[in-house]
Amino acid sequence: MKMNIELAEYRSLYDTLKDLNKKLHKRKLETLQLLQMTATHRKNAILVLTKANRLVRHLTGRQRQLTGITSSFRNLPTVEEHHTLLETRLPEFKADCRSLSELKQQGLLLIALIDDTKKKLLQLDLLELRCRELILSIDKALDAFRHELRIIRRKLYPFGVFSFLFRYSRHVFGKTFFTSRDLEDIAALGKLSGLTLKIANSPLL
Repeated sequence: MKMNIELAEYRSLYDTLKDLNKKLHKRKLETLQLLQMTATHRKNAILVLTKANRLVRHLTGRQRQLTGITSSFRNLPTVEEHHTLLETRLPEFKADCRSLSELKQQGLLLIALIDDTKKKLLQLDLLELRCRELILSIDKALDAFRHELRIIRRKLYPFGVFSFLFRYSRHVFGKTFFTSRDLEDIAALGKLSGLTLKIANSPLL
């Protein structure tokens, strides 16, 4: 009688672990997709910053220091992160335990695995929240950066190619391509560029 009760509890624990394993597998696939989406947003942020760097490619080294505009993004940390999301291994169901003691030991093993699986599900929940938070932060930072970039582009090159030619002629005659007044506007862009870069390269966990 006691053996039957313990066996029923053992079967219940096994079914619980089996259901949790299915849930973990589903959450793993969803989280992997979200991680890929996060990596794509990070790459996009670096791409936007790299393209925007062309606008101020004629800054001198000293001017770059003053404005906070980096000259290259090639040596920055990679925007991709790899996470090992392991599923809990489902042990073989043992319905032929020879003793009550062996059955209890198997039950304790299942309880430990159930607890471990629940912890992994919680970790995936936290990772999902962090990914969504990071994606949102990157998007907001890029929106602000693009807005500032449009404003500064109009200020630096109000007449398009003619403005560029005028600045280039200054450069040919020994003056800097950008004036000290230009640097104030470019510094605002540099600040947003640094902020966006910091967000894009921030760790997930």
